[in-house]
Amino acid sequence: MKLKQILVFMIVMVVTSIFPCVYADSDNEMLSKLLKNMRSMKADFVQTIVDKNNKAIQKSTGHMSLQRPNQFRWEIEMPNRQLIVTNGKRLWVYDPDLEQVTIRSLVKAAGETPAMLLSDANLSLGKEFNVTMVPLHSETVQWFTLVPTDKSAVISSLKLGFTNKVIRRMQLHDHLGHTTLIEFSHVVLNSPLSTSAFNFKPPSNVDVIDETKH
Repeated sequence: MKLKQILVFMIVMVVTSIFPCVYADSDNEMLSKLLKNMRSMKADFVQTIVDKNNKAIQKSTGHMSLQRPNQFRWEIEMPNRQLIVTNGKRLWVYDPDLEQVTIRSLVKAAGETPAMLLSDANLSLGKEFNVTMVPLHSETVQWFTLVPTDKSAVISSLKLGFTNKVIRRMQLHDHLGHTTLIEFSHVVLNSPLSTSAFNFKPPSNVDVIDETKH
């Protein structure tokens, strides 16, 4: 599982687990109010990674869904299919083209990058990030900028963008100058989702690497 994919996965997990614990300053409270009622979400996404010269180096499209607590599904359809699923305890990474499935415990996956430590729902966002609401000018998107308090974190900053109180965009900036842009469309909030969407049974013809047994 590539670092970028892990990072995107866990940032979305942050949205589903930590924000209800926010009680700090007014910007934190504003962000919390936008997110704490998001019990579930389904959407299409376009993810673009650009380099420090603002040149696109990778683009992918797919579908995602999430449901509290800690259930998440991220399905890339193009250009290379991949499925990332967690039920809050186990994490499956399925690469159909490679005919391979990797199974991990969510705790173990979290340890691979500082951002993943934020999957702990008992953490306080205010302790992990400095949150600033960007003043609106002519834009219709309300942005919040989150800067990790831990300078060794993989990301240098994260931005969340809302339109009409619905999350529509994410921007992740790393220390190498790369930016990951995610745009959500056809967003549906708080519709009932089956728990079967957040579990995965590997096909019989694929290699299974089960890291939970180590």
